[in-house]
Amino acid sequence: MKLTIHRGTNQIGGCITEIESSGYKIFIDFGEQLPGTEIKELNPIDGLTCGDISKSALFITHYHGDHIGKICDTVVDLPIYVGKTALKIFSCLESRLSYIPDPNESEKHKKIVERIKTINTFEQLQKIRIGEITVTPLLIDHSAFDAYMFIIDADNKRILHTGDFRGHGFRSKGLIPTLKSYAKNIDYIISEGSNIQRPNATIQTEQELQKDFELQFKNNKYNFVLVSSTNIDRIFALYHASKNAKRCFVCDSYQTSILKIVSENHKQFTKFYDIDFNQTRSPVGRFFDLKRQGQNPFSFDGKLKTYLEKYGFCMLIRSNDSFQPLITEYAKSIDSKVFYSLWNGYLDSKKTAFNESLYNFLKPYEIEYMHTSGHADLETLKTVFETVKPKGGIIPIHTEAPDKFQELFHEQTTIIPLHDRDVFDVK
Repeated sequence: MKLTIHRGTNQIGGCITEIESSGYKIFIDFGEQLPGTEIKELNPIDGLTCGDISKSALFITHYHGDHIGKICDTVVDLPIYVGKTALKIFSCLESRLSYIPDPNESEKHKKIVERIKTINTFEQLQKIRIGEITVTPLLIDHSAFDAYMFIIDADNKRILHTGDFRGHGFRSKGLIPTLKSYAKNIDYIISEGSNIQRPNATIQTEQELQKDFELQFKNNKYNFVLVSSTNIDRIFALYHASKNAKRCFVCDSYQTSILKIVSENHKQFTKFYDIDFNQTRSPVGRFFDLKRQGQNPFSFDGKLKTYLEKYGFCMLIRSNDSFQPLITEYAKSIDSKVFYSLWNGYLDSKKTAFNESLYNFLKPYEIEYMHTSGHADLETLKTVFETVKPKGGIIPIHTEAPDKFQELFHEQTTIIPLHDRDVFDVK
């Protein structure tokens, strides 16, 4: 077995891992590089972007753009595998983006929508064989819903690829039991390290953050929360915080579509993902899709306006100028608050065009920062490594500081720092 990280040994996002055995190849993730990072051009990759793909397949850990955004650059018939619910969420997102005004961006997303139609799906623990290689997905917690680690078996060797994961989300309690049950006799771990230099990124659990939002909603009548439309657990936490604070929950029809995908596919596992979309609750804690109410998706009017002003609300917003007049109207009130629930690095207005746009969107308002990371903290990484006990060592990926692995974890196991495009012989 041979292992190559084509990109991602010293950066967050845009990672590509290749594992080859007896001529068969599996690739894990093929995404865009994050805005603001140094663009690293890829050489053609045989079995992925060129050449014979009859013995290859691409596996995607989750739907974030830095992991899936380059799928249209693969050879057209290359088999791609994604989690079943994750694919539905990604399809909804890309369909939305295919209508944005920028013709170049719109065309890019239209191509992705077409490529999505050919993608295969999998479920947890479903073994998928690509020739001599067996891939087993393990469901884990991340800010993207329906995210996975992968166990790769070939040549009597076992590799655990962590993808992006965390230990402080709503579903994180299953992480260690899952690893104890299925990640046995692992030779190497390919591990993300996004937060290895960010000790304060996970200072709160998602449960603690939900309680803080609930308190804020009780103290503030009109609440606007800027949050990623696909940060599913955060949004459901906001929904429950609104309900417990006896506020209405408001969003546009696109966001409703995302939430329905999750509720319809996962409510059988936990009531956390149940939403009363029929709005039968009375008089407070109700869910409102503005378009369904016959409203402009970005405004309140008539009886709805009277109702929401009586009971108060939490409204999900994005950095779309269409939300601006509504926020501005209510921001004048001392009972109003605007919350920012994204990575604070996006607030550096000078870094990228996206950052500048976001900065300008928020500039008129006083904002409250309330967020916790989607990635593992140091204690979670340590616990995972101690649980799995890889016989050969740990290979850092998805991190800007691979050297920190040696500093922090060398007493637990061997750290194997690779460079992009190094070929590692798995022995």
